[in-house]
Amino acid sequence: MLRLTIGTRIYILIGLGFLGLVGIALLGSHQLASGLRDQKRIELSHVTEVVLTLVQEEAAAADRGTITLDEAKRRAEARVRGLRYGNGDYFFITDMSNRMLMHPMQPELVGKDLSGLTDPNGVKIVAELVDLARKNGSGFLEYIWPKPGVAQPMPKMSYAGAFAPWGWVVTTGVYIDDLDAQTWSATTFSLIAAAIVLLITVVVSVIMARGITKPLHRMTEAMKALAGGRLDVEVPGVGRHDEVGEMADAVEVFKTNAVARARLEAEQKETEARAAAQRRDDMHKLAHDFEAAVGGIVGTVSSAATELEATAGTLTRTADLTRQMAGTVTTASDEASTNVQAVAAATDEMTSSIGEIGRQVQASSRIADEAVRQAEKTDARVTALSQAASRIGDVVQLITAIAEQTNLLALNATIEAARAGEAGKGFAVVAQEVKALAAQTGKATGEISAQIAGMQSATQESVAAIKEIGETIGKIAEIAAAIAAAVEEQGAATSEISRNIQQAATGTTQVAAHIGEVSRGAEETGAASGEVLNAAGQLAGESNRLRLEVEKFLDNVRAA
Repeated sequence: MLRLTIGTRIYILIGLGFLGLVGIALLGSHQLASGLRDQKRIELSHVTEVVLTLVQEEAAAADRGTITLDEAKRRAEARVRGLRYGNGDYFFITDMSNRMLMHPMQPELVGKDLSGLTDPNGVKIVAELVDLARKNGSGFLEYIWPKPGVAQPMPKMSYAGAFAPWGWVVTTGVYIDDLDAQTWSATTFSLIAAAIVLLITVVVSVIMARGITKPLHRMTEAMKALAGGRLDVEVPGVGRHDEVGEMADAVEVFKTNAVARARLEAEQKETEARAAAQRRDDMHKLAHDFEAAVGGIVGTVSSAATELEATAGTLTRTADLTRQMAGTVTTASDEASTNVQAVAAATDEMTSSIGEIGRQVQASSRIADEAVRQAEKTDARVTALSQAASRIGDVVQLITAIAEQTNLLALNATIEAARAGEAGKGFAVVAQEVKALAAQTGKATGEISAQIAGMQSATQESVAAIKEIGETIGKIAEIAAAIAAAVEEQGAATSEISRNIQQAATGTTQVAAHIGEVSRGAEETGAASGEVLNAAGQLAGESNRLRLEVEKFLDNVRAA
Protein backbone atom coordinates (compact mmCIF):
# COMPACT_ATOMS: atom_id res chain seq x y z
CA MET A 1 0.00 0.00 0.00
CA LEU A 2 1.26 3.47 -0.94
CA ARG A 3 2.42 5.59 1.99
CA LEU A 4 0.95 9.03 1.33
CA THR A 5 1.39 12.09 3.49
CA ILE A 6 -1.61 14.00 4.80
CA GLY A 7 -0.84 16.91 2.45
CA THR A 8 -0.69 14.57 -0.54
CA ARG A 9 -3.99 13.02 0.49
CA ILE A 10 -5.57 16.46 0.79
CA TYR A 11 -4.30 17.39 -2.69
CA ILE A 12 -5.60 14.08 -4.03
CA LEU A 13 -8.99 14.88 -2.51
CA ILE A 14 -8.84 18.29 -4.19
CA GLY A 15 -8.03 16.67 -7.53
CA LEU A 16 -10.83 14.15 -7.07
CA GLY A 17 -13.18 17.00 -6.18
CA PHE A 18 -12.16 18.87 -9.32
CA LEU A 19 -12.66 15.77 -11.43
CA GLY A 20 -16.05 15.38 -9.78
CA LEU A 21 -16.93 18.97 -10.64
CA VAL A 22 -15.81 18.47 -14.24
CA GLY A 23 -17.80 15.26 -14.42
CA ILE A 24 -20.83 16.98 -12.96
CA ALA A 25 -20.42 19.83 -15.45
CA LEU A 26 -20.13 17.42 -18.36
CA LEU A 27 -23.07 15.38 -17.09
CA GLY A 28 -25.05 18.59 -16.66
CA SER A 29 -24.23 19.69 -20.18
CA HIS A 30 -25.25 16.29 -21.48
CA GLN A 31 -28.48 16.45 -19.54
CA LEU A 32 -28.99 20.03 -20.73
CA ALA A 33 -28.50 18.98 -24.35
CA SER A 34 -30.89 16.07 -23.85
CA GLY A 35 -33.38 18.38 -22.17
CA LEU A 36 -33.18 20.94 -24.94
CA ARG A 37 -33.66 18.23 -27.55
CA ASP A 38 -36.58 16.81 -25.62
CA GLN A 39 -38.03 20.29 -25.42
CA LYS A 40 -37.67 20.68 -29.21
CA ARG A 41 -39.27 17.29 -29.76
CA ILE A 42 -42.21 18.26 -27.56
CA GLU A 43 -42.52 21.59 -29.36
CA LEU A 44 -42.43 19.94 -32.81
CA SER A 45 -44.89 17.26 -31.80
CA HIS A 46 -47.30 19.82 -30.35
CA VAL A 47 -47.33 22.11 -33.39
CA THR A 48 -47.62 19.10 -35.70
CA GLU A 49 -50.57 17.78 -33.69
CA VAL A 50 -52.19 21.20 -34.08
CA VAL A 51 -51.75 20.97 -37.85
CA LEU A 52 -53.14 17.42 -37.88
CA THR A 53 -56.14 18.76 -35.91
CA LEU A 54 -56.76 21.33 -38.65
CA VAL A 55 -56.56 18.59 -41.28
CA GLN A 56 -58.92 16.50 -39.18
CA GLU A 57 -61.41 19.38 -39.11
CA GLU A 58 -61.40 19.57 -42.90
CA ALA A 59 -61.75 15.81 -43.18
CA ALA A 60 -64.67 15.94 -40.77
CA ALA A 61 -66.33 18.62 -42.88
CA ALA A 62 -65.95 16.40 -45.95
CA ASP A 63 -67.33 13.46 -44.02
CA ARG A 64 -70.37 15.51 -43.06
CA GLY A 65 -70.86 16.37 -46.71
CA THR A 66 -70.47 20.08 -46.18
CA ILE A 67 -67.66 20.10 -48.72
CA THR A 68 -66.22 17.61 -51.11
CA LEU A 69 -63.11 15.58 -50.33
CA ASP A 70 -61.01 17.41 -52.87
CA GLU A 71 -62.22 20.73 -51.55
CA ALA A 72 -61.40 19.62 -48.07
CA LYS A 73 -57.87 18.63 -49.13
CA ARG A 74 -57.32 21.95 -50.91
CA ARG A 75 -58.56 23.88 -47.91
CA ALA A 76 -56.35 21.84 -45.59
CA GLU A 77 -53.29 22.41 -47.80
CA ALA A 78 -54.05 26.13 -47.94
CA ARG A 79 -54.38 26.42 -44.19
CA VAL A 80 -51.19 24.43 -43.56
CA ARG A 81 -49.26 26.43 -46.17
CA GLY A 82 -49.89 29.65 -44.32
CA LEU A 83 -48.90 28.40 -40.86
CA ARG A 84 -45.61 29.65 -39.29
CA TYR A 85 -43.98 29.29 -35.83
CA GLY A 86 -40.68 30.03 -34.20
CA ASN A 87 -38.25 31.74 -36.52
CA GLY A 88 -40.42 31.38 -39.63
CA ASP A 89 -40.50 27.61 -39.46
CA TYR A 90 -43.17 25.93 -41.69
CA PHE A 91 -44.87 22.60 -42.54
CA PHE A 92 -44.91 20.51 -45.73
CA ILE A 93 -47.08 17.55 -46.75
CA THR A 94 -46.13 14.31 -48.53
CA ASP A 95 -48.03 11.14 -49.22
CA MET A 96 -47.06 7.64 -48.16
CA SER A 97 -45.12 7.09 -51.40
CA ASN A 98 -42.68 9.93 -50.69
CA ARG A 99 -44.31 12.27 -53.22
CA MET A 100 -44.44 15.95 -52.29
CA LEU A 101 -48.03 17.27 -52.02
CA MET A 102 -47.40 20.76 -50.57
CA HIS A 103 -44.29 22.79 -49.75
CA PRO A 104 -44.74 26.51 -48.90
CA MET A 105 -41.13 27.47 -49.55
CA GLN A 106 -40.32 25.29 -52.61
CA PRO A 107 -43.52 24.78 -54.64
CA GLU A 108 -41.45 23.37 -57.50
CA LEU A 109 -41.07 20.18 -55.50
CA VAL A 110 -44.83 19.49 -55.54
CA GLY A 111 -45.62 16.27 -57.36
CA LYS A 112 -42.02 15.01 -57.28
CA ASP A 113 -40.87 11.76 -55.69
CA LEU A 114 -38.40 12.65 -52.95
CA SER A 115 -37.36 9.15 -52.03
CA GLY A 116 -33.80 9.91 -53.08
CA LEU A 117 -33.46 13.16 -51.13
CA THR A 118 -30.44 12.77 -48.80
CA ASP A 119 -28.27 14.96 -46.57
CA PRO A 120 -24.44 15.15 -46.90
CA ASN A 121 -24.17 12.10 -44.61
CA GLY A 122 -26.43 10.01 -46.85
CA VAL A 123 -29.54 10.11 -44.63
CA LYS A 124 -32.70 9.70 -46.78
CA ILE A 125 -34.71 12.46 -45.21
CA VAL A 126 -38.21 12.13 -46.72
CA ALA A 127 -38.10 8.36 -47.09
CA GLU A 128 -37.14 7.79 -43.42
CA LEU A 129 -39.70 10.32 -42.12
CA VAL A 130 -42.50 8.74 -44.16
CA ASP A 131 -41.42 5.30 -43.03
CA LEU A 132 -41.54 6.38 -39.34
CA ALA A 133 -45.00 7.89 -39.83
CA ARG A 134 -46.26 4.77 -41.64
CA LYS A 135 -44.97 2.37 -38.96
CA ASN A 136 -45.44 4.36 -35.76
CA GLY A 137 -47.88 7.11 -36.71
CA SER A 138 -45.16 9.69 -36.04
CA GLY A 139 -41.42 9.99 -35.56
CA PHE A 140 -38.36 12.21 -35.22
CA LEU A 141 -35.30 12.37 -37.48
CA GLU A 142 -32.05 14.34 -37.04
CA TYR A 143 -29.84 15.19 -40.00
CA ILE A 144 -27.78 18.05 -41.40
CA TRP A 145 -29.10 20.51 -43.94
CA PRO A 146 -27.95 23.80 -45.50
CA LYS A 147 -28.98 26.83 -43.41
CA PRO A 148 -29.52 30.20 -45.04
CA GLY A 149 -26.65 32.57 -44.31
CA VAL A 150 -24.37 29.76 -43.16
CA ALA A 151 -21.69 28.22 -45.35
CA GLN A 152 -21.76 24.69 -43.98
CA PRO A 153 -24.77 22.44 -43.26
CA MET A 154 -26.22 22.63 -39.76
CA PRO A 155 -27.96 19.99 -37.68
CA LYS A 156 -31.70 19.91 -38.05
CA MET A 157 -34.53 17.99 -36.37
CA SER A 158 -37.77 17.09 -38.19
CA TYR A 159 -41.04 15.54 -36.99
CA ALA A 160 -43.50 13.71 -39.20
CA GLY A 161 -47.09 12.90 -38.23
CA ALA A 162 -49.34 10.66 -40.31
CA PHE A 163 -52.97 11.40 -41.20
CA ALA A 164 -54.05 7.93 -42.16
CA PRO A 165 -57.52 8.70 -43.66
CA TRP A 166 -56.00 10.67 -46.50
CA GLY A 167 -52.54 8.96 -46.55
CA TRP A 168 -50.86 12.21 -45.73
CA VAL A 169 -47.63 12.83 -43.78
CA VAL A 170 -47.37 16.32 -42.23
CA THR A 171 -43.72 17.22 -41.57
CA THR A 172 -41.92 20.15 -39.97
CA GLY A 173 -38.32 20.77 -38.93
CA VAL A 174 -36.10 23.23 -37.09
CA TYR A 175 -32.36 23.83 -36.94
CA ILE A 176 -30.87 22.71 -33.60
CA ASP A 177 -27.42 24.28 -33.89
CA ASP A 178 -28.56 26.78 -31.29
CA LEU A 179 -29.05 23.87 -28.88
CA ASP A 180 -25.38 22.95 -29.22
CA ALA A 181 -24.44 26.60 -28.69
CA GLN A 182 -26.58 26.73 -25.55
CA THR A 183 -25.11 23.45 -24.35
CA TRP A 184 -21.53 24.57 -24.96
CA SER A 185 -22.21 27.92 -23.28
CA ALA A 186 -23.63 26.16 -20.23
CA THR A 187 -20.74 23.69 -20.22
CA THR A 188 -18.20 26.49 -20.52
CA PHE A 189 -19.84 28.34 -17.65
CA SER A 190 -19.85 25.18 -15.53
CA LEU A 191 -16.17 24.53 -16.28
CA ILE A 192 -15.23 28.11 -15.47
CA ALA A 193 -17.20 27.91 -12.24
CA ALA A 194 -15.50 24.58 -11.45
CA ALA A 195 -12.10 26.14 -12.16
CA ILE A 196 -12.88 29.07 -9.87
CA VAL A 197 -14.10 26.68 -7.16
CA LEU A 198 -10.98 24.56 -7.72
CA LEU A 199 -8.72 27.59 -7.39
CA ILE A 200 -10.45 28.68 -4.19
CA THR A 201 -10.39 25.12 -2.90
CA VAL A 202 -6.70 24.73 -3.73
CA VAL A 203 -5.80 27.95 -1.93
CA VAL A 204 -7.91 27.09 1.11
CA SER A 205 -6.69 23.47 1.07
CA VAL A 206 -3.04 24.48 0.84
CA ILE A 207 -3.52 26.81 3.80
CA MET A 208 -5.38 24.09 5.72
CA ALA A 209 -2.86 21.41 4.72
CA ARG A 210 0.03 23.53 5.89
CA GLY A 211 -1.86 24.32 9.07
CA ILE A 212 -2.20 20.56 9.66
CA THR A 213 1.02 19.11 8.27
CA LYS A 214 3.43 21.60 9.84
CA PRO A 215 2.17 21.02 13.42
CA LEU A 216 2.05 17.30 12.71
CA HIS A 217 5.62 17.39 11.38
CA ARG A 218 6.82 19.26 14.46
CA MET A 219 4.88 16.82 16.64
CA THR A 220 6.42 13.87 14.76
CA GLU A 221 9.89 15.26 15.42
CA ALA A 222 8.99 15.66 19.09
CA MET A 223 7.67 12.08 19.26
CA LYS A 224 10.84 10.77 17.59
CA ALA A 225 12.90 12.67 20.16
CA LEU A 226 10.78 11.19 22.97
CA ALA A 227 11.20 7.72 21.49
CA GLY A 228 14.96 8.31 21.39
CA GLY A 229 14.98 9.06 25.11
CA ARG A 230 15.01 12.88 25.00
CA LEU A 231 12.42 13.56 27.70
CA ASP A 232 13.20 17.31 27.84
CA VAL A 233 11.82 18.02 24.35
CA GLU A 234 8.91 20.47 24.12
CA VAL A 235 5.67 19.13 22.63
CA PRO A 236 4.31 21.66 20.06
CA GLY A 237 0.62 22.43 19.78
CA VAL A 238 -0.27 22.05 23.46
CA GLY A 239 -3.23 24.28 24.25
CA ARG A 240 -4.72 24.32 20.75
CA HIS A 241 -8.48 23.80 20.59
CA ASP A 242 -8.54 21.37 17.68
CA GLU A 243 -7.57 17.80 16.86
CA VAL A 244 -3.90 18.77 16.69
CA GLY A 245 -4.21 20.20 20.19
CA GLU A 246 -5.84 16.98 21.40
CA MET A 247 -3.02 14.98 19.82
CA ALA A 248 -0.45 17.30 21.42
CA ASP A 249 -2.17 16.87 24.79
CA ALA A 250 -1.99 13.08 24.34
CA VAL A 251 1.72 13.27 23.45
CA GLU A 252 2.27 15.52 26.48
CA VAL A 253 0.61 12.86 28.66
CA PHE A 254 2.90 10.26 27.04
CA LYS A 255 5.90 12.48 27.79
CA THR A 256 4.77 12.96 31.40
CA ASN A 257 4.29 9.20 31.80
CA ALA A 258 7.69 8.53 30.23
CA VAL A 259 9.35 10.98 32.64
CA ALA A 260 7.55 9.35 35.56
CA ARG A 261 8.46 5.88 34.31
CA ALA A 262 12.12 6.88 33.93
CA ARG A 263 12.10 8.29 37.46
CA LEU A 264 10.47 5.11 38.80
CA GLU A 265 13.00 2.95 36.92
CA ALA A 266 15.87 4.94 38.40
CA GLU A 267 14.37 4.64 41.88
CA GLN A 268 13.79 0.93 41.35
CA LYS A 269 17.38 0.40 40.21
CA GLU A 270 18.63 2.33 43.23
CA THR A 271 16.39 0.27 45.53
CA GLU A 272 17.57 -2.96 43.92
CA ALA A 273 21.19 -1.85 44.30
CA ARG A 274 20.64 -1.08 47.99
CA ALA A 275 18.85 -4.40 48.47
CA ALA A 276 21.67 -6.25 46.70
CA ALA A 277 24.28 -4.50 48.84
CA GLN A 278 22.30 -5.28 51.99
CA ARG A 279 21.91 -8.88 50.87
CA ARG A 280 25.66 -9.16 50.26
CA ASP A 281 26.37 -7.69 53.69
CA ASP A 282 23.92 -10.13 55.28
CA MET A 283 25.48 -13.04 53.42
CA HIS A 284 28.98 -11.97 54.43
CA LYS A 285 27.85 -11.63 58.05
CA LEU A 286 26.17 -15.03 57.87
CA ALA A 287 29.33 -16.52 56.36
CA HIS A 288 31.46 -14.91 59.05
CA ASP A 289 29.20 -16.16 61.84
CA PHE A 290 29.01 -19.61 60.29
CA GLU A 291 32.78 -19.70 59.83
CA ALA A 292 33.28 -18.62 63.44
CA ALA A 293 30.87 -21.28 64.73
CA VAL A 294 31.65 -24.21 62.46
CA GLY A 295 35.35 -23.38 62.04
CA GLY A 296 35.92 -23.70 65.77
CA ILE A 297 34.02 -26.96 65.84
CA VAL A 298 35.99 -28.31 62.88
CA GLY A 299 39.24 -27.25 64.59
CA THR A 300 38.16 -29.01 67.77
CA VAL A 301 37.29 -32.15 65.81
CA SER A 302 40.62 -32.02 63.96
CA SER A 303 42.53 -31.55 67.24
CA ALA A 304 40.59 -34.37 68.88
CA ALA A 305 41.23 -36.59 65.87
CA THR A 306 44.95 -35.80 66.01
CA GLU A 307 45.07 -36.48 69.76
CA LEU A 308 43.06 -39.67 69.26
CA GLU A 309 45.42 -40.78 66.51
CA ALA A 310 48.45 -40.11 68.75
CA THR A 311 46.81 -41.96 71.65
CA ALA A 312 45.98 -44.89 69.39
CA GLY A 313 49.60 -44.98 68.20
CA THR A 314 50.83 -44.98 71.79
CA LEU A 315 48.34 -47.72 72.66
CA THR A 316 49.59 -49.78 69.72
CA ARG A 317 53.20 -49.37 70.77
CA THR A 318 52.29 -50.26 74.37
CA ALA A 319 50.51 -53.40 73.19
CA ASP A 320 53.58 -54.37 71.15
CA LEU A 321 55.83 -53.81 74.17
CA THR A 322 53.48 -55.84 76.38
CA ARG A 323 53.52 -58.65 73.84
CA GLN A 324 57.34 -58.58 73.76
CA MET A 325 57.52 -58.61 77.55
CA ALA A 326 55.07 -61.49 77.71
CA GLY A 327 57.35 -63.39 75.35
CA THR A 328 60.28 -62.68 77.63
CA VAL A 329 58.31 -63.86 80.67
CA THR A 330 57.30 -66.99 78.80
CA THR A 331 60.94 -67.70 78.00
CA ALA A 332 61.88 -67.14 81.63
CA SER A 333 59.12 -69.45 82.78
CA ASP A 334 60.32 -72.14 80.42
CA GLU A 335 63.83 -71.77 81.77
CA ALA A 336 62.51 -71.93 85.35
CA SER A 337 60.65 -75.12 84.55
CA THR A 338 63.81 -76.59 83.05
CA ASN A 339 65.76 -75.64 86.15
CA VAL A 340 63.16 -77.16 88.42
CA GLN A 341 63.33 -80.36 86.44
CA ALA A 342 67.12 -80.20 86.57
CA VAL A 343 66.90 -79.80 90.37
CA ALA A 344 64.65 -82.79 90.52
CA ALA A 345 67.03 -84.74 88.32
CA ALA A 346 70.26 -83.56 89.94
CA THR A 347 70.09 -82.31 93.48
CA ASP A 348 73.79 -81.65 93.36
CA GLU A 349 73.09 -78.73 91.14
CA MET A 350 70.39 -77.44 93.50
CA THR A 351 72.46 -74.58 94.78
CA SER A 352 73.30 -73.22 91.39
CA SER A 353 69.79 -73.87 90.18
CA ILE A 354 68.31 -72.08 93.17
CA GLY A 355 70.59 -69.13 92.47
CA GLU A 356 69.54 -69.11 88.86
CA ILE A 357 65.92 -69.40 89.89
CA GLY A 358 66.41 -66.47 92.26
CA ARG A 359 67.84 -64.37 89.50
CA GLN A 360 65.07 -65.38 87.09
CA VAL A 361 62.47 -64.70 89.73
CA GLN A 362 63.94 -61.27 90.31
CA ALA A 363 63.90 -60.63 86.58
CA SER A 364 60.31 -61.87 86.41
CA SER A 365 59.42 -59.63 89.33
CA ARG A 366 60.95 -56.63 87.61
CA ILE A 367 59.22 -57.52 84.34
CA ALA A 368 55.94 -58.03 86.20
CA ASP A 369 56.36 -54.67 87.91
CA GLU A 370 57.10 -53.07 84.56
CA ALA A 371 54.09 -54.85 83.05
CA VAL A 372 51.92 -53.55 85.91
CA ARG A 373 53.12 -49.99 85.29
CA GLN A 374 52.58 -50.33 81.52
CA ALA A 375 49.13 -51.81 82.10
CA GLU A 376 48.23 -48.91 84.40
CA LYS A 377 49.58 -46.46 81.85
CA THR A 378 47.72 -48.23 79.06
CA ASP A 379 44.55 -48.18 81.18
CA ALA A 380 44.95 -44.43 81.69
CA ARG A 381 45.55 -43.95 77.93
CA VAL A 382 42.51 -45.99 77.03
CA THR A 383 40.42 -44.12 79.60
CA ALA A 384 41.57 -40.83 78.07
CA LEU A 385 40.78 -42.26 74.65
CA SER A 386 37.26 -43.15 75.82
CA GLN A 387 36.81 -39.65 77.23
CA ALA A 388 38.10 -38.13 73.96
CA ALA A 389 35.66 -40.31 72.04
CA SER A 390 32.85 -39.05 74.28
CA ARG A 391 33.94 -35.46 73.66
CA ILE A 392 34.06 -36.17 69.91
CA GLY A 393 30.52 -37.56 70.16
CA ASP A 394 29.43 -34.31 71.83
CA VAL A 395 31.14 -32.34 69.05
CA VAL A 396 29.45 -34.49 66.41
CA GLN A 397 26.07 -33.85 68.09
CA LEU A 398 26.84 -30.12 68.00
CA ILE A 399 27.77 -30.37 64.29
CA THR A 400 24.52 -32.27 63.65
CA ALA A 401 22.53 -29.55 65.42
CA ILE A 402 24.33 -26.87 63.38
CA ALA A 403 23.66 -28.81 60.16
CA GLU A 404 19.96 -29.06 61.07
CA GLN A 405 19.87 -25.33 61.85
CA THR A 406 21.68 -24.62 58.54
CA ASN A 407 19.14 -26.78 56.71
CA LEU A 408 16.30 -24.83 58.39
CA LEU A 409 17.97 -21.52 57.43
CA ALA A 410 18.37 -22.76 53.82
CA LEU A 411 14.67 -23.70 53.75
CA ASN A 412 13.70 -20.23 55.04
CA ALA A 413 16.05 -18.63 52.48
CA THR A 414 14.42 -20.70 49.70
CA ILE A 415 10.96 -19.51 50.79
CA GLU A 416 12.14 -15.87 50.91
CA ALA A 417 13.78 -16.24 47.46
CA ALA A 418 10.52 -17.63 46.05
CA ARG A 419 8.68 -14.63 47.49
CA ALA A 420 11.22 -12.27 45.91
CA GLY A 421 10.47 -13.67 42.42
CA GLU A 422 13.03 -12.95 39.69
CA ALA A 423 15.19 -10.90 42.05
CA GLY A 424 15.68 -13.88 44.39
CA LYS A 425 16.67 -16.53 41.84
CA GLY A 426 20.41 -16.18 42.59
CA PHE A 427 19.78 -16.32 46.32
CA ALA A 428 17.57 -19.41 45.80
CA VAL A 429 20.50 -21.18 44.08
CA VAL A 430 22.77 -20.33 47.01
CA ALA A 431 20.10 -21.53 49.44
CA GLN A 432 19.87 -24.84 47.57
CA GLU A 433 23.68 -25.21 47.79
CA VAL A 434 23.53 -24.42 51.53
CA LYS A 435 20.81 -27.01 51.95
CA ALA A 436 22.86 -29.60 50.03
CA LEU A 437 25.95 -28.79 52.11
CA ALA A 438 23.89 -29.16 55.30
CA ALA A 439 22.72 -32.56 54.08
CA GLN A 440 26.33 -33.57 53.30
CA THR A 441 27.39 -32.32 56.75
CA GLY A 442 24.64 -34.39 58.39
CA LYS A 443 25.72 -37.42 56.41
CA ALA A 444 29.40 -36.90 57.35
CA THR A 445 28.52 -36.44 61.04
CA GLY A 446 26.45 -39.63 60.85
CA GLU A 447 29.45 -41.50 59.50
CA ILE A 448 31.67 -39.94 62.16
CA SER A 449 29.17 -40.94 64.86
CA ALA A 450 29.22 -44.51 63.58
CA GLN A 451 33.03 -44.54 63.57
CA ILE A 452 33.14 -43.06 67.06
CA ALA A 453 30.63 -45.62 68.30
CA GLY A 454 32.86 -48.38 66.90
CA MET A 455 35.88 -46.74 68.49
CA GLN A 456 34.11 -46.48 71.86
CA SER A 457 33.15 -50.15 71.66
CA ALA A 458 36.76 -51.12 70.83
CA THR A 459 37.97 -48.85 73.64
CA GLN A 460 35.68 -50.56 76.14
CA GLU A 461 36.99 -53.92 74.99
CA SER A 462 40.56 -52.59 75.39
CA VAL A 463 39.73 -51.40 78.92
CA ALA A 464 38.40 -54.84 79.81
CA ALA A 465 41.45 -56.54 78.27
CA ILE A 466 43.83 -54.19 80.09
CA LYS A 467 42.06 -54.90 83.35
CA GLU A 468 42.55 -58.61 82.71
CA ILE A 469 46.23 -57.92 81.91
CA GLY A 470 46.55 -56.02 85.20
CA GLU A 471 44.99 -58.85 87.10
CA THR A 472 47.27 -61.40 85.39
CA ILE A 473 50.34 -59.28 86.03
CA GLY A 474 49.27 -58.98 89.66
CA LYS A 475 49.12 -62.71 89.84
CA ILE A 476 52.56 -62.87 88.21
CA ALA A 477 53.86 -60.50 90.88
CA GLU A 478 52.36 -62.63 93.60
CA ILE A 479 53.88 -65.76 92.06
CA ALA A 480 57.25 -64.03 91.76
CA ALA A 481 57.02 -63.05 95.42
CA ALA A 482 56.18 -66.62 96.35
CA ILE A 483 59.15 -67.88 94.34
CA ALA A 484 61.37 -65.35 96.05
CA ALA A 485 60.11 -66.48 99.42
CA ALA A 486 60.70 -70.09 98.45
CA VAL A 487 64.26 -69.31 97.35
CA GLU A 488 64.91 -67.52 100.62
CA GLU A 489 63.59 -70.46 102.51
CA GLN A 490 65.91 -72.84 100.51
CA GLY A 491 68.71 -72.32 102.91
CA ALA A 492 66.57 -72.92 106.00
CA ALA A 493 64.51 -75.86 104.85
CA THR A 494 66.22 -78.05 102.27
CA SER A 495 63.92 -80.81 103.41
CA GLU A 496 61.14 -79.04 101.75
CA ILE A 497 63.03 -78.83 98.40
CA SER A 498 60.88 -81.39 96.76
CA ARG A 499 57.66 -79.65 97.83
CA ASN A 500 59.02 -76.26 96.86
CA ILE A 501 60.20 -77.65 93.52
CA GLN A 502 56.69 -78.92 92.94
CA GLN A 503 55.31 -75.55 93.91
CA ALA A 504 57.88 -73.92 91.62
CA ALA A 505 56.85 -76.23 88.78
CA THR A 506 53.22 -75.46 89.46
CA GLY A 507 54.01 -71.75 89.68
CA THR A 508 55.98 -71.75 86.46
CA THR A 509 53.14 -73.61 84.77
CA GLN A 510 50.68 -70.99 86.01
CA VAL A 511 53.10 -68.26 84.95
CA ALA A 512 53.25 -69.75 81.47
CA ALA A 513 49.46 -69.95 81.34
CA HIS A 514 49.02 -66.40 82.62
CA ILE A 515 51.75 -65.13 80.31
CA GLY A 516 49.79 -66.72 77.42
CA GLU A 517 46.75 -64.80 78.58
CA VAL A 518 48.87 -61.64 78.78
CA SER A 519 50.10 -62.25 75.22
CA ARG A 520 46.56 -62.76 73.95
CA GLY A 521 45.41 -59.63 75.82
CA ALA A 522 48.29 -57.70 74.27
CA GLU A 523 47.32 -58.94 70.82
CA GLU A 524 43.69 -57.93 71.41
CA THR A 525 44.87 -54.57 72.69
CA GLY A 526 46.99 -54.15 69.54
CA ALA A 527 44.01 -55.02 67.33
CA ALA A 528 41.75 -52.62 69.23
CA SER A 529 44.36 -49.90 69.10
CA GLY A 530 44.68 -50.53 65.33
CA GLU A 531 40.94 -50.05 64.97
CA VAL A 532 41.16 -46.91 67.07
CA LEU A 533 44.01 -45.69 64.87
CA ASN A 534 41.99 -46.36 61.69
CA ALA A 535 38.96 -44.63 63.22
CA ALA A 536 41.15 -41.68 64.17
CA GLY A 537 42.49 -41.51 60.60
CA GLN A 538 38.96 -41.61 59.18
CA LEU A 539 37.88 -38.96 61.68
CA ALA A 540 40.77 -36.76 60.59
CA GLY A 541 39.86 -37.30 56.93
CA GLU A 542 36.19 -36.49 57.57
CA SER A 543 37.15 -33.40 59.56
CA ASN A 544 39.34 -32.23 56.65
CA ARG A 545 36.49 -32.94 54.23
CA LEU A 546 34.11 -31.04 56.50
CA ARG A 547 36.55 -28.13 56.61
CA LEU A 548 36.82 -28.09 52.77
CA GLU A 549 33.03 -28.22 52.39
CA VAL A 550 32.64 -25.38 54.88
CA GLU A 551 35.24 -23.31 52.99
CA LYS A 552 33.47 -24.06 49.68
CA PHE A 553 30.12 -23.09 51.18
CA LEU A 554 31.55 -19.84 52.55
CA ASP A 555 33.14 -19.02 49.18
CA ASN A 556 29.78 -19.57 47.45
CA VAL A 557 27.96 -17.46 50.03
CA ARG A 558 30.49 -14.62 49.72
CA ALA A 559 30.37 -14.78 45.92
CA ALA A 560 26.54 -14.62 45.85
